[in-house]
Order: sequence, then C-alpha cells, then structure tokens
Amino acid sequence: MSQMAVKNLQGLNDILDAEKLNYQKYCSYLPQIQDSELKNLVSDLISSTEEHYNTVFKYLKSHKG
Repeated sequence: MSQMAVKNLQGLNDILDAEKLNYQKYCSYLPQIQDSELKNLVSDLISSTEEHYNTVFKYLKSHKG
C-alpha cells in the first residue's frame, strides 16, 4: 500500500474517532437540555453525526484490503 493510501486511511480513521466522540458528547448533553429548540438542534446533530460516521465506516469497509 502506498504511503499516500496509508495517510488517507489514517485520516479517515481520525474522522471516525472524531465523529464517535461528538456523538457521545451530544448524547450525554441531550438529557440535560431544558430548551426544546436547543434539544431539537442537538437531536439533529446526533442524527447527522451518526450518518457521517456510518458513511465513512462504509467507505472504509468497501475499500478494505
């Protein structure tokens, strides 16, 4: 595997780690939020973060080995 391919995979893994961390943080914040508008925004962030994670994960899985 070329050095560029390895760097790309490492970058994608970094993205996965960041999305996972964001998801966990948003999920931990959600029960503490009182404002309904803010709660809806954080719920949307949870959904989009999960979608981003799954998209990157599927991409990595499809380009495995």
